[in-house]
Amino acid sequence: MRTSLVLCAAALASLSTGARVSASSLQDIKESGHLRVAVYRDYAPFSDAGKGIDVEMAGALAERLGVTPEIMDFKDADSVDGDLRNVIWKGHYLRKERLADVMMHVPVDAVLARKNEQVRIFAPYFRERIVVARNRNRIPQLVTLQVFTSEKIGVQFDTVEDHYLMNSFGGLLRGSVVHFATPAQAAAALLKNEVAAVMSRQTHIEAALAGSAAKFEIGPVAMPGVAVSGWDVGLAVKADNPELAAALEKAMDGLRADGTVEGVFTRRGLTYAAPHPAPSH
Repeated sequence: MRTSLVLCAAALASLSTGARVSASSLQDIKESGHLRVAVYRDYAPFSDAGKGIDVEMAGALAERLGVTPEIMDFKDADSVDGDLRNVIWKGHYLRKERLADVMMHVPVDAVLARKNEQVRIFAPYFRERIVVARNRNRIPQLVTLQVFTSEKIGVQFDTVEDHYLMNSFGGLLRGSVVHFATPAQAAAALLKNEVAAVMSRQTHIEAALAGSAAKFEIGPVAMPGVAVSGWDVGLAVKADNPELAAALEKAMDGLRADGTVEGVFTRRGLTYAAPHPAPSH
C-alpha cells in the first residue's frame, strides 16, 4: 500500500493476467493526443474525486507534451511494488484495462527501484517528510518523543509513522498512541483537543487542518533508529519506454523551474519542499 516505501508484494505468479493493451509509446501518445496518468484513489490532497495535487500535475505534464491528460485512478495494492505492477508494467489479474503511461506519486528510492526493474522511477517533484503537529498549550516544546509517555498522539493506522510509534523505545509509547483511519480524522481529534499531537506526512496533516494549521506547531522531530523520515516523490513509466521518460523528465524540470510545481502546493496553503538534488557523479 502507499503508506510504506518497501513492503513485500503478494505472490500472484499462478494467476493468469490475460490479454491487455500495453502502455503507449511517446509517438503513440502524440498521435492519440492523450496521456494516461495513474493516480491513487481517495488520496487527498493529491487525488480525490478527480481533483488534487497529482491530478493538477498530470494536467501540467500533459500540456507540456501537447496532449490531454486521461486520469486513471486506482486502489492501492499491498505495496508500492504491487501498484507499479498493476498499473505500469503488467496489469491487475482481475482487470483487463489498458495500462497507464505514467504513474504519479512514486517514492524515488534506490531500494524500490532495484526491486522493480520493469519500471523506471524518475523526475522527483517534491519531498514528503514525517512531522508532528502539536498543541502548543499542551506541549510548548518538543525536543524528543518522550513527552508522549504522558500525552496522547494520533496517527493513521498502518503507516510508516504508526509502526515507528508502536515499536520504537521498546514499545514505551504504545499506550499513548491513538489510531485513526485517515489523517483527516486524526486532525479532527487534534482540533477537538482529544489528542495533544498528530504524527503524519506534512502535506497530509496541513491539508487536513486546512485554515486551522497556523494554530498548531508543525515540524519534524528526532526519530532515533528510523531509516526513512523523508523521501522524494516522482514518476514511473515502463522501463522499455525511454523516450516517454525523457520527455516527462524534461517537462517536469520545466515545471519545477518556472514555479508551477511549487504553486500547486502553495495555492492550497501547503508547505512545498523541493526534492533533494541528485547526487553528483
